[in-house]
Amino acid sequence: MSYDHTDVIAVFDIGRTWKRFQLFDRSLNPVQTEEKIIGEVVDSEGHPCDDLPAIEKWIKSCLSEVISDSIYRITAVSMAAGDGCQSGLESDLEEILKSAHVSIKPRKCHVINSSTVSLIPYLKDTDKTFILVSTGTWCIFMNPFDREPLTDAQYEAGNAEIMTVAGQQVKSSRFLLGEIHDRNVTMLDDHFGVTGELYKTIKIKRKKIGKMQANKRGRAFFRHGIPEGMADREADLSHFLTYADAYHQMMYDLVDECMGAYRLIIPEDDTTEIIYVTGGFARNDTFMRILAARLPDKRVYASTIDYATALGAAMELYGEAFDAELPPVYLGLKAISPTD
Repeated sequence: MSYDHTDVIAVFDIGRTWKRFQLFDRSLNPVQTEEKIIGEVVDSEGHPCDDLPAIEKWIKSCLSEVISDSIYRITAVSMAAGDGCQSGLESDLEEILKSAHVSIKPRKCHVINSSTVSLIPYLKDTDKTFILVSTGTWCIFMNPFDREPLTDAQYEAGNAEIMTVAGQQVKSSRFLLGEIHDRNVTMLDDHFGVTGELYKTIKIKRKKIGKMQANKRGRAFFRHGIPEGMADREADLSHFLTYADAYHQMMYDLVDECMGAYRLIIPEDDTTEIIYVTGGFARNDTFMRILAARLPDKRVYASTIDYATALGAAMELYGEAFDAELPPVYLGLKAISPTD
């Protein structure tokens, strides 16, 4: 029996905990998605690290299943991973593909850094100058339009670096937003006696943001920076009547911490016009509106698609995979206004 195959690019987005496998067709639409949680393990020195054997086993399983189904024909494989996982997978990539019985030419397979690949859809899609904010465990600010080298002050501040994406210099800095957020949410949950993910249902009003901006008493959280345990147990929660009040203030103060990383990649003669936010916090109404209020001279957009990293990885290999020009891509951009 013969089948009409759909040609696809296979992409593995290897996050810190969540792993995602997606197939993209010629129109760069995701036609199949699978997600899996693979937690970290501890190395010989007691440090957390990626569970490479488990990740490799999952990759082989995903590829073998696609091949056996005979619905899709994989023309290229791309893997987006963090620094530690990236180096481990690069050395084993060819062996992984062989053991999965994938007949793909090596030049159509690569491993790319997940921090930078999320830039690619925006670089290809717009001629406007912008800053990309990739959010999740880390909040990574990326500026592809500052050609100057890092200053001594930027180096000394830490968490800032220069990368190259699509042949273009990109300044980046990072802040451990996701983990700090989650530790403090747990603290608030315990104090107010709530369970689940109540914070995801909370909206913030323009007047509330304005009131926090006008407050001259300074922060309620993180008055002395981020504590060692990340949860700020010195914050006086008795000041807050409701969970929402406490969460709004915690997020306002946390965004204030993020702004330190933002300023590291913004030159004095900054000409960028737009802020694009991708990842988990792009869907957090409180974070997005507070960020927009802190950056009134920028147009702030949330990307409502949750696969910008995988899309960028697919775009990087598109020409080789399909021998064609890139099609238009859908980024699901939603304008954010703190005045709504």
